[in-house]
Formats: sequence, structure tokens, C-alpha cells
Amino acid sequence: MTKLILATIFALTAISLQAQTAKPTPSSIPVGVLVKPGTKTTAMKSKAELDPGILSGQIYTHIDLGFDITFPATWVIPGIDTEKYWKERGYELRPKINRNDPQQAANIRRYEKQVTLLLTAYRSAIGTPGNAVLLISAEDLSTNPKIKDAVDYFDLMRAQIGTMKLPPDYEYSVTNAERLGAQQFAFLDITAAKEKKRLYATVRDGYAIILAFTYHETEDLAAFRRILEEANFSLRTQNK
Repeated sequence: MTKLILATIFALTAISLQAQTAKPTPSSIPVGVLVKPGTKTTAMKSKAELDPGILSGQIYTHIDLGFDITFPATWVIPGIDTEKYWKERGYELRPKINRNDPQQAANIRRYEKQVTLLLTAYRSAIGTPGNAVLLISAEDLSTNPKIKDAVDYFDLMRAQIGTMKLPPDYEYSVTNAERLGAQQFAFLDITAAKEKKRLYATVRDGYAIILAFTYHETEDLAAFRRILEEANFSLRTQNK
């Protein structure tokens, strides 16, 4: 289940941004370019590595991104380092690179650089049939300055998905918006075979916070919406 969710995140983030990734400033002046004496260039610096956040019991807090989410006691949360947890159990969450497809390889490398997996949470015990799963991730948007909000983010995704060859049962919605509690989100609905996915996103400080929820029953989506209604996305405002 986790691998399916991650594949969806990859398809809807790394691939979606390929058309608008800015080229970094070179760290040295190319040979043959005429410049004034003493001219210097500065290489574009990537953002510092994003903090993974804090998990205390059933409460996940990310101070830098300014939010916390409290999960019901029945939910199972493996821990902060989701990738380490699954690697120790023989699962590889990162998409494998196809060396015969240079574009895919470039997309995956960009994905690994820009997307930080923050947390995975399960509605029921891991392995339960029909389980619902939440994956929280954050994407560095510094190479996409035109993305100002979550609607821009999903609109760009949809534009790129529209150019992809998808399975006949793969459907995705238009970009929608919904206020849950005090927070406004943009979201997409995706269906593939018997699985459904709801992707919520909000953009702040140059990052897209993505909450990808995979479920089978509408009751699970309703329960997840209640969790977001009670979540706090105003931590920094309150701490000022």
C-alpha cells in the first residue's frame, strides 16, 4: 500500500514539475563569454534540508512549516523516519530509475531532491485489508517561483498529467478548494481500479505541504476530513 501511495506522489509531483524547473546559475563563468574584469558569479544554493518534524504519541508537529495534526488513538504511526522503517522490513519506497528512460531518470532525481517524506499514518493495523493510509510530504518549490498557492500547484500537476499515458481506469478531478477548520486547502480526487485518493495541499514559505490519503470507503475520507478540521496550521502565528 505504501509503495502505491508513493508512486502516486511521484507521478503528481516530480513529473508535474518537469516543464518549469529553472536552470541553476553556473558556479563559474563559461569559457568564451566576455565579461568585465573582476566579474563574479554566485551558484544558486538549494534550501537547507527540511526538518522531519516531531512525533509525540499521536501528535505530529512540524514547527518550521507551522502545523500539527492529532491522530485518533486507533491510528498506527510507524515513526518519523518512514523510509528507514520500511527499508528495515525489506521495502524500497523510492521509485527505481530506468536507465533506458533519461527523462524518467531526471524526474526521479529531481523528485528525490525536492520532495521530503515526513510521515505515514494508518487508520488500522498495518496489513489490515482495505486499510486507509495517509502520506504527508513537503515539496521545495524554489525552482518553481510561479507557484503561489495550492491551486497553482495542482493546476500545474493536472496540466502535466494530461500529457501522460495513463491506465484506462485512472481518473482525476479538476482542482477544488475546501476549508477544513481554519485552514483553506486545494485538493484533487483520483481513482484507479478500486482505490481512491484525496490529495490535499497548502503552500507556505516556498513549500507545498501535501497530504495524500488513500482509502476505499467514504467513511474513511469523512474521518480524515475531521482530523484536518481539528488540525492546527497556525502554529507560527500563535507563537509570535
